[in-house]
Amino acid sequence: MILVAKNKLLLLSYTLLFFFLLLTSCSKSDIAISGFTMGTTYSIKINNNQYIQDNYLKKKIEDKLFYLNSVFSTYDINSELSSINFSDESKFIVSNELGHIISKSLYYSNLSGGLYDPTVYPLVDLWGFGPTIRNSMPDIVEINQLLRSVSYKNISIKNNELFIYNNDTFIDLSSIAKGYVVDQISELLINEGFENFMVEIGGEVRCKGKNYNNDWVIGIINPLSEFELLKTKVSDLSVATSGNYNNYTIYDSVKYSHILNPKTGFPVDNKILSASVITESCTDSDAIATILMIMPYNDGIKLVNSLNNVECLLFINEYGNERIIKSKGFDDFIY
Repeated sequence: MILVAKNKLLLLSYTLLFFFLLLTSCSKSDIAISGFTMGTTYSIKINNNQYIQDNYLKKKIEDKLFYLNSVFSTYDINSELSSINFSDESKFIVSNELGHIISKSLYYSNLSGGLYDPTVYPLVDLWGFGPTIRNSMPDIVEINQLLRSVSYKNISIKNNELFIYNNDTFIDLSSIAKGYVVDQISELLINEGFENFMVEIGGEVRCKGKNYNNDWVIGIINPLSEFELLKTKVSDLSVATSGNYNNYTIYDSVKYSHILNPKTGFPVDNKILSASVITESCTDSDAIATILMIMPYNDGIKLVNSLNNVECLLFINEYGNERIIKSKGFDDFIY
């Protein structure tokens, strides 16, 4: 039997969105823009004391979102990334946006010793988390066949020149691209002259300046008690969360996470329910949160404590022992 719990993921996005709107209700001088992108929702709140046409700004934002989706989407067969994935070529000149994020992905692949891998998608699909519908658990032969083409070492990039050394390698940047899009929309708003705003896409957030005289308050869902929110206060920072409790598959009454170890080809089982990361760039927050979901939690905390200006929060359920683990500076952000 297979059950993919994607409805919970959608619920999570709407819950987070409601919480953001609850905490940042708008006055008449505020600008609130929302919509759909990248298979999820987005919301933007701007503290603004000058007149501006909301429709003008929303069009600029949605034009940018449409363009970025046309670069990174693996569902749009005409996107830049899809064109590469389904090409027989081995060398490509890529856009600045795609080149930047592939470079970032490879940086985090090296940082994590290969646990973070932008080529893991075929295994994700094999386990039932992509477009292919499965009725049974993959067998070891299928997994080993795909492992031959799954490795970040199969790709390299320099000066926007991308090389792919295995024709069966498939690049998927969904674990970092959403954070990057949050950063790009934030840069758009900065270029428009806004100094105080919040951008949220599918639960990934970047806050600039203040929410009037206060820090922005962002809620993190506690998966140990889904109706409980841990509030964080942030300014000029990003918050991203990755979790396995809201997106999983069940084969023969056993639950399997959608987060896979690219070295083994199997879903991770490290007792981490979710990982939230605070740092300046949402691109980095997004990628590091994914890394923390793959690593043993003690290694993950050690990694974050070794990085500058990065903090994290892990929710753990280890054989019924529920607890929260934080990096050394995370308490500074608790509201």
